[in-house]
Amino acid sequence: MISYKKNDVRIDLTLMTENFQSLKDRDVFLDWFLLALGQAQIINKLRSVDVCPRCKMYTTLGTNGKKISSYEYRIPNGEFNIVIDSSILHLVSVHNLVPNTIIISALENLYCKSPES
Repeated sequence: MISYKKNDVRIDLTLMTENFQSLKDRDVFLDWFLLALGQAQIINKLRSVDVCPRCKMYTTLGTNGKKISSYEYRIPNGEFNIVIDSSILHLVSVHNLVPNTIIISALENLYCKSPES
């Protein structure tokens, strides 16, 4: 069942364009990012694996190559919740893309400051 609240705002991940300066920067950020996302609520879990619009391959986690099932994260952010697709894990770990600052800020409020701050 698809579950959204009135104050959920979905973030379009296809707009991510900024890259990490180095693989080390990405790896340090990814370690924090995975821990921070562990604090978010998982919603709309499906039994499918999406195809990445950038590389046309199944969405996988770059650190171990495992396929990522399709679901969304709900991250509280004050008066509204940010909703992001699980493919963000693939975009960060495989394509070295930096998430939108609003996502990072919401995760910092939920978990702790990112190593980039």
